[in-house]
Amino acid sequence: MALSRLPYVWHRGVSKHPGSVLSLAATEDGTILASGGKGSQGTRLWNISDMSTIARPSTVSNRGATLVVIWAHQADELYDVLYAGTQNGYFFCWRQRDGAISKDPQTGKWIATNIFTRRFPKLAPQAITFAAFDNSQDRDIMVFGLHNNGPICTIRGKTGEIASQWSVGAKIGDAAFNWRDGVFCLDNPTSGPTLFRVSDQMKAKMYAIHRERTYGRTRKVRFREQGSIVISGSDHGCVYIFDTRSGEKLQTLSVGASEWVRVVETTEIGGVSVIFAAQTRALDFSEEIFVWKRSRRDTSIGWSKMFEAVKALIFLGCIAFLYQNLEARIRVLRKAMNM
Repeated sequence: MALSRLPYVWHRGVSKHPGSVLSLAATEDGTILASGGKGSQGTRLWNISDMSTIARPSTVSNRGATLVVIWAHQADELYDVLYAGTQNGYFFCWRQRDGAISKDPQTGKWIATNIFTRRFPKLAPQAITFAAFDNSQDRDIMVFGLHNNGPICTIRGKTGEIASQWSVGAKIGDAAFNWRDGVFCLDNPTSGPTLFRVSDQMKAKMYAIHRERTYGRTRKVRFREQGSIVISGSDHGCVYIFDTRSGEKLQTLSVGASEWVRVVETTEIGGVSVIFAAQTRALDFSEEIFVWKRSRRDTSIGWSKMFEAVKALIFLGCIAFLYQNLEARIRVLRKAMNM
């Protein structure tokens, strides 16, 4: 088995998240995880090393649940910037101060600067990404909406003004981009993850995930390992890993319950690929955030190697037994010949 196809293995249950988890985003250096939630949870921050909480930038207030969060490192910013979109159509952007997640000594809240806040009625953002096809200094941002026509808006990264808008003609549960290969993957809550070409927005492949609920549920999709795999949640307690090109289902990860796995996220920690996932249930439940790491060795062939080693030992034992018996027979023959 090739190194890139070694299985993901359970790492640990890392935390209890108060209320349902609707979105996860990890910094590129694998140090901070942001989560968006329902109820009074808003946007939360976690230290990935031990999954302890960090003073967060925002509660939900009157802006609705946080549906999407994303970290980015902009050329004109010294440190990572956090973007978030809410159920009521608000879109936020925070920057860190002094290169650290720091607390206000009086309030204990995350110290951040708001760059802009915009409201887009009837958009309900499900995914946010930078528009890599635009080299302008405004760093255009693409926002993917949930509603029936699946609106996709490109907005200016510094002002929040709408630059363009188009549609794929279907609901969008999430979006993931692989700019290097010129493709993006959309989650259609009804039909499942679908791969599109950036050049003409045409479908290239669909990934088979059976649906147990009679109605479509949104789920996050992610590319990983240089775009060679697609990762998706489900409505029945599983996380699926697909080969991007062939559509083959490579591995199924379970959260241990037949619940809606709306959220998946990926990052790399110490050169090892990592997958995060969370269930999404009622408001009064405390949800666990799950973590799997790519195995450093192929555990699936461990028993076969051991079996081969045992066979080799048995073979060598047989050779030694035959040699000893042959040597004994030769000594008997020699004695007989000397008599």
